[in-house]
Amino acid sequence: MGKVGETNLISLSLGTSIGWLSPFLPLLISADSPLEHGPVTDVQATWIASLLCIGAIGGTFLFGWLADQIGRKSTLLAAAVPLIGFWGCVSFGNTVEVLYVARLLAGLGAAGVFLVVPMYITEIAEDRIRGSLGSLFILFLNIGTLVSFIMGSYLSYHLTAYILFTLPVAFFILFLPFPETPQYLVRRNRVRDAESSLKYLRGYTSTPDHLEMLRSEMDSLLVQASGEKDTTEQSGISWADFAAPSARKALLIGLLLVSFNQLSGCFALINYTAQIFADAGSDINPNVAAMVVGAIQIVGSYGSTLLFDRCQRKHLYICTSFFAAVGLFAMGTHGYLKSQHIDVSVINWIPVASLSFVIFIASVGMLPLTFVILSEIMPPKIRSLAGSLCTAFLWIVSFLVVKYFPATVELIGLHGCMWVFSAVCLIAGLFNAIVIPETRGQSIEQIIHAMENDIKR
Repeated sequence: MGKVGETNLISLSLGTSIGWLSPFLPLLISADSPLEHGPVTDVQATWIASLLCIGAIGGTFLFGWLADQIGRKSTLLAAAVPLIGFWGCVSFGNTVEVLYVARLLAGLGAAGVFLVVPMYITEIAEDRIRGSLGSLFILFLNIGTLVSFIMGSYLSYHLTAYILFTLPVAFFILFLPFPETPQYLVRRNRVRDAESSLKYLRGYTSTPDHLEMLRSEMDSLLVQASGEKDTTEQSGISWADFAAPSARKALLIGLLLVSFNQLSGCFALINYTAQIFADAGSDINPNVAAMVVGAIQIVGSYGSTLLFDRCQRKHLYICTSFFAAVGLFAMGTHGYLKSQHIDVSVINWIPVASLSFVIFIASVGMLPLTFVILSEIMPPKIRSLAGSLCTAFLWIVSFLVVKYFPATVELIGLHGCMWVFSAVCLIAGLFNAIVIPETRGQSIEQIIHAMENDIKR
């Protein structure tokens, strides 16, 4: 658990990079903007918000390729570099063009973190606790987001950047002694290195019991590797590797899961939290409301770590997507009544309560389960490439949602957007109920076998 926590220090760092926008975007568009040319325009603000997604699209294929070529560990170290660059640009840049570069760098780092952290944790975790450990990724990401919300509300623009600059640097230093994943090493025919990695990760000693457990795990890894068409990934993979029905089904599920993840609106709502509360007419200070939402998001993420290996994945995803739909519908209804000039002053608590509930319930299941399921259902041979494709598609959808969310609000109103997000959550729950196999407590081989059996039926 401690090693997974240290690995997720980079998730914490990414969370601060994502959360930076909410408290500081209102400052950047105000007369008090810290930039030398004054406040940014509305169009520039949407580019600042959405360029992270553009950087992530390209970064997904870069880091997916690196994960196969140089390993999961080295790729995570490489992912820290653009996050260091992001905070350097924010700290020392004073033009909107530098902020564009900063957000592109943050996107590069985000691609590496979203793609490789779940992959690394999946490949080092024991089957019985894989879900709980995998959900820590989103927990640390959300903690980072809250840290930015708080610091951005009480500290200056530059002081916040100077402090948060230290997080990716600290990760880079602390992660250097960590091993490569045993699965990756076995596929590279580095069996002795894989044994050493397992000893480090599990704390195995030379006692008979530990040696027996080590042999058992190694035998399982070797059997898994030998069952693939190529015993290593050195020969590379091609589109032909997606010919198997289970591989095609896994890829389709992955693409739809990441689409639901972004079209649920949660990422866009986090980016524009402060502005949304201001536009909704809430009586609570927008930055305070954002901090409340951030804190609730962490509680939800922590709840997911407790539930993932105790509850059926399908049931948890279906329930949380349904309740998220209810919360979004309530928020949309409040906005609609307000747009019709109906007095809603007595229920002005609804925007904060509804959005807090949505973020909480989505963080318990729907959002983190996307990445846990995605990493579990992919056959090992195509995991890196398929993960890259799904993650790139996630960022494409994310870019469209974040970039055009303000324009869509102008077109159909904030209430219309909330209703659309609500409908997506309902569709996501229905899709999970019908299509996705249960993965809790199953080995990767059992999950793939279950998908193949579903296809045959």
